Parts: sequence; structure tokens; C-alpha cells
Amino acid sequence: MNLLLLLAIFTLSQGFGQPERELEKFGFIEIKTDSMDVPFFIDGVYVGSHPLNTPVPVIPGFHEVSYIPPDIQRKKIRENFTEGIKRVYVAENDTLDVFLYYDHYLSQVHAVKTQLLIQNTIGLSLIGVLFYIVLSIF
Repeated sequence: MNLLLLLAIFTLSQGFGQPERELEKFGFIEIKTDSMDVPFFIDGVYVGSHPLNTPVPVIPGFHEVSYIPPDIQRKKIRENFTEGIKRVYVAENDTLDVFLYYDHYLSQVHAVKTQLLIQNTIGLSLIGVLFYIVLSIF
């Protein structure tokens, strides 16, 4: 029964799909990476995980392609993970290949964690010294 329903939906969708000339108004992004099961986002919208079977249709113009979820993209992350977020221009009726280096991201995560740990340690030390000076004056 389920197989018959799926076959009927597939047959109907083929007859009512977008005509070829309408697809020419779109551009396409083909996203690739060096790792499996990496989630992909275009303009903050999840479009699937690697490997994607087909290019993703988009409206021509500038788009942001990423494997970093939009809810954790802050200024610090945008500055440090340049290989994880790419801003690209897609032309009408063109397919743009975008390659995101995920393994590079893993090494960057370690470096950023170390930097944040050092910054936090120095910040807390300075606050401690300032607190000590204020208490020793009074």
C-alpha cells in the first residue's frame, strides 16, 4: 500500500514539476567537504548533510554557505572560522562549487579554545590583582 502511494506521488510530481525555463531563473550551489555527515547551511537554513545528492537551487545573488549552525555564529566565530563560512555569488543558470574544509575546522576549534582559556585566565588574574589593590588601600 505504501509503495503504491509513493509511486502515485512520484508520478504526479513528475507531471507537475517546474518547467526547465523556470529552473533557468535560479542558480545552484554544489557543496562539498572533506568529511562525511557534515551539516550544510545556506543563508542560515539547513539544506542537508554531506554528501548532497543534487546541487541546491538558490535565487541568483550573494549567499552564505556554512557548516556552522547559525545559532552559534558570533563575531568571534566568524573571524576565526573563515573556512567554515563562505560568502559566495551565484549567477543565474549557473552552478557554483563550494568546498568547505571541515578537518581544518577541527584544528581551529582547538586553537580557539586555547586562546579563550588564556584570555579568561589573564582576565581573571587582572581582576584578582585589582581586587587585591583595592582591598589593600582600604
